[in-house]
Amino acid sequence: MRSHYKRIGDYVTQIKQKNTDGLVSDLKGININKYFMPSVANTNGTDLKKYRVVAKKQFAFNPMHVGRDEILPIAMLETDDPIIVSPAYVVFGVKDEEQLLPEYLMLWCRRSEFDRNAWFMTDNSVRGGFSWSDFCDMEFPVPHIEKQREIVREYDIVNDRIALNNQFIQELEDTVQTIYKRWFVDFEFPISKKYANSIGRPEIEGMPYKSTGGRMAYSTQYGKDLPLGWQLYELENLVERVCVGFVGTLHSSYCKEEEGVRLLRTTDLSELGMQYAENKFVLPEFHHKNIKSQLNYGDILVARHGSNGMPVIYDRTDESNCLNVIIVKPASERMPSKVVQTFMKSNSAMEQVRVSLRGSVQSVLNTKIVASMKLPYFPHDAVNYVDLSPFSKIQQHIESIRKESELLNKFRLLLFTKISKA
Repeated sequence: MRSHYKRIGDYVTQIKQKNTDGLVSDLKGININKYFMPSVANTNGTDLKKYRVVAKKQFAFNPMHVGRDEILPIAMLETDDPIIVSPAYVVFGVKDEEQLLPEYLMLWCRRSEFDRNAWFMTDNSVRGGFSWSDFCDMEFPVPHIEKQREIVREYDIVNDRIALNNQFIQELEDTVQTIYKRWFVDFEFPISKKYANSIGRPEIEGMPYKSTGGRMAYSTQYGKDLPLGWQLYELENLVERVCVGFVGTLHSSYCKEEEGVRLLRTTDLSELGMQYAENKFVLPEFHHKNIKSQLNYGDILVARHGSNGMPVIYDRTDESNCLNVIIVKPASERMPSKVVQTFMKSNSAMEQVRVSLRGSVQSVLNTKIVASMKLPYFPHDAVNYVDLSPFSKIQQHIESIRKESELLNKFRLLLFTKISKA
């Protein structure tokens, strides 16, 4: 034990308050990012009075599955209103906040080394359980309270900036969805100069197509009117290729980061874009052998399991490969990455995925489903085409914000290192 490390159990105490009066109904679980989230458990007929209450600045952790998931789901409640958690969870609080800041302890629990130690201490059960006494026996550095406040303050500044960036990204994603709906669902895209001139009305250039009298025609395929000449296309006819990444086990191909090529998996796909902080790496031999699953800038990766249909753009230029995901390789001129991704996130596309997976036991998305997704689109030589450049500009803006967040994340990791030396 390092001399400045202390036993966690000396600073915390377990809390076993139950919701006996039934006054708290906000049931939460804990996600792998170590935040409370709305519970997905079916509580019909469940007596919530047996559940445990968590108050502000108190903690809860799920002691099950630690050995299986190699992470201890633990979170500190930051809101004023109390919540309830499963009776299987462990709830605890800090004994004296003048000795240990709860926020500082939570920072410690976010470190990857903390999860590795927790995993090492799990029992031999199938799920790999982790007990309250195991948690108490873990050790961590406890600097003076003012030093703790300084570290937490620095972390909060970085964290707030990352959160603000994430908010910007979400707003841009919402904006691009709005644009897509207006242009490809409502057909109110700006009229091109070419079309305006073709009908002898140059004054309507830039005005919304349908409401300005742009010519429409009924489509038997679509069952509604479409801009004249437009068709209902299958996605595979608008992109370069739809394929699947490597599927199988490759434990023998894993290697250290400095020795290999980045491997992207379903767990690296998120609503805010591709995550590059916790990737696996594979030997170059594997990468060169599996050409089909090699990635290029702008490819769209789609999760086959779990979040079916969630498309994420690969926005790096370095060599990468992928495992068990569907790859959509866009045709940059015909249908750029951001247009493909925005379509695949649209209500129409998500409904097509839901219908295709209806009745499927394992709910696994395949290339056939993705390739055959249908959308209204303009022909290659149409005069009433859509200028797609705003989509690409928004994507460039998102990538710029994401790069800043990656730098901030690296700084946050440095802060974690600072904690271990505090």
